[in-house]
Amino acid sequence: MTPGDRQFPKWDVSVSAETLVNPSEDPDRVIRCLVNAINGGTPRIQNSNALVTCEGIHSLHHIRVGVKSRLSEGVLRRLLERNRRDNTTWFLLNKQAAHSGVIALVEDWDESSLGPIKVTIDSRELEKVIDRLVPSITRINSEGEL
Repeated sequence: MTPGDRQFPKWDVSVSAETLVNPSEDPDRVIRCLVNAINGGTPRIQNSNALVTCEGIHSLHHIRVGVKSRLSEGVLRRLLERNRRDNTTWFLLNKQAAHSGVIALVEDWDESSLGPIKVTIDSRELEKVIDRLVPSITRINSEGEL
């Protein structure tokens, strides 16, 4: 067992990141944006879209660290819950920020001038995946109880 095996649970998780490749953009740079967002994966260009797919919870590590450093965990949790359907959920990232290795959430498709990156998460254990990505905040009621 390697240290990475202890760090990342062995959940069945599929992650994909996709975005439109605009005529003014270099497809290789767009792929780099996607790879930066989801910790590697298998890239491909199909029609005018770039797509990277990855398996395993480790593929969400950069996003987890990025939203924590930008204090955006609550926003991401809200987006994940709002966009959830059965075992799948999604959220949007700023493409220009991702090129620089920065995780910046986008709440609306029109917020990103070059178009956003759509990150889709699929897992039978989606609740655990969401809790790992953005741990829920335990609130204490007025009597001091959890």
